[in-house]
Amino acid sequence: MMLPPEIVLLGRRGAPVALLHGLAGRGGGSPVRLARLAVERGLVSAEAYYCALAESLGLPFLPEGAFRADFSARFPLPPGVAGPVFCGRNALGERVVVLAPLPETVPAIRALLRRAPDLARRLRIATPAAIASAARTADPALRLAFDKPGLSARHRLTPQQVAVGAALLAALAAGHFLSLKMMGVALSVAVTVLGMLPGAVRALAGVSRPRARSPARLLSGVELPAYTVLVPLYREARVARSLVTHLAAFDYPQGRLEVLFLLEEDDAETAAALAPELLPHMRILTVRGAGPRTKPRALTHGLEQARGEIVAVYDGEDRPEPDQLRLAASLFAELPVGVAALQAHLAIDHRSVRFFPRQFLLEYSGLFDCLLPWMAARGWPFPLGGTSNHFRRAALVAVGGWDPYNVTEDADLAIRLCRAGHRLEMLASTTFEEAPLTWRAWHGQRTRWLKGWLQTLLVTLRDPFALAGEMRRTRLAVLLVYLLGMVVTLAAHPVFVAILLLYGSGLADLQFYADALTGVTFTLAGVSVVLCYASMTLLAIGGSAARNRLPALHDLLLIPVYWLAQSLAFYAAVVDLVRRPHNWSKTEHGLARRPRRAPGRR
Repeated sequence: MMLPPEIVLLGRRGAPVALLHGLAGRGGGSPVRLARLAVERGLVSAEAYYCALAESLGLPFLPEGAFRADFSARFPLPPGVAGPVFCGRNALGERVVVLAPLPETVPAIRALLRRAPDLARRLRIATPAAIASAARTADPALRLAFDKPGLSARHRLTPQQVAVGAALLAALAAGHFLSLKMMGVALSVAVTVLGMLPGAVRALAGVSRPRARSPARLLSGVELPAYTVLVPLYREARVARSLVTHLAAFDYPQGRLEVLFLLEEDDAETAAALAPELLPHMRILTVRGAGPRTKPRALTHGLEQARGEIVAVYDGEDRPEPDQLRLAASLFAELPVGVAALQAHLAIDHRSVRFFPRQFLLEYSGLFDCLLPWMAARGWPFPLGGTSNHFRRAALVAVGGWDPYNVTEDADLAIRLCRAGHRLEMLASTTFEEAPLTWRAWHGQRTRWLKGWLQTLLVTLRDPFALAGEMRRTRLAVLLVYLLGMVVTLAAHPVFVAILLLYGSGLADLQFYADALTGVTFTLAGVSVVLCYASMTLLAIGGSAARNRLPALHDLLLIPVYWLAQSLAFYAAVVDLVRRPHNWSKTEHGLARRPRRAPGRR
């Protein structure tokens, strides 16, 4: 059997050739499998393999420490080439592109160099560990993307996902699996089931009135652990004074508390507004580097400087209840160490006559006062909110912190914590927030959230076998239904509504569709839409009742319109994921007329 050129070179340098030939037989004749086995079995080191690979490709090999980052350069990898890639400068200051290609992509690199030999002047080969070390040194926010690339949204799709997706589409198009009518039946049933299951959960949560966790005893001053509060800000000068006032009101010893405001280099306006208001335990950290300008990147920089055993995150418009930190620290002391994060309730503290803030208020009430406490009480995984979450620092560091490339970093982090075996709980304390006032503000924010959900779904499903091995069956089923249910429901919802309206009104001849759905599936589609609206109504009523108020009837009747607006934002998110996967759509704060004092405790 012919061995790959890099393996032949390794044999010439002293690698056990007999064992390599034996591995070649086990690899079924696959050079890819042989290269992986050689490294995994310890027959050759990663450095020896990549050094031999570099020689076989006619490219220089760079050892660890021989290059540094150059974030001003960009080098998109061509199709078929995968693995860590790093734009940097070598010891001579020359711009180079450093690759640590996966074994299965080596043939694609050879073909690329044959087509474009001039690329050899720029390309270099290094080990994955050397690239990860250079990335960490240049920007700690990139640690997760290079140390655990399979868990980062830096790349949208892996070659394996592209191959599987293309194969499925080709098979479906060729009719190998199902006929067109049967495919319509299967798709409609799948969409209906994925919509009905979350709807049933929402309905149960809405009628059950669950309660969040409270500590049995509050810790005294000497018992309280060191606490770090991270507050990422960008162009938030308008809310600076209010923010400092509310964070200064925490009932927590200042000697055990630090508040870090994380600002971008070009945000002098916010820095100038904050500086006169700061107390001794508060300071400003400037986030530098050329990575993606996102909230999770700023948080990762803050985590590098944090000294607390517990780390909390707040946004610029937040007004947390003064005892929230003490409650969280006391509850952590009572809970098992496996509980890695506590999520406080989020609530809107201002009223409006406008459509979107009124619906946003109902949505937040149902989500944070009913659904998430109901899920937490059963030990199920649930998405964290983007603010007022409290972490055990050790657990946060162990999973790699935040992913700077995911624009819905809270949901992504919650899933990685659950995959690592940790649990999440709700905390019986509230942070009051500001709702987006206009369609433009709401649409931009919701598009970003849903784009992040798509990123999170793609990352979570990169290795289904690893995912299944990391989570118990019930938690895994809940996670997949939650993730897929949201995406599928928002994608299909307008289609189902349009079909039901047209079919029910007799304005269109949908006989073919009715035949394809065999009647039963069409009925299920109707049930799915009705359950969607009914469950959201129950959730809105339950969440409002938890705040000692009742929603207005016209707000409940307009829930279907809000759902259609969410579907529009979902379609925009799909487009944005393709065009600008890591772009952060900034939400402006400080525009609503909010009460001076926060509402009473829940």
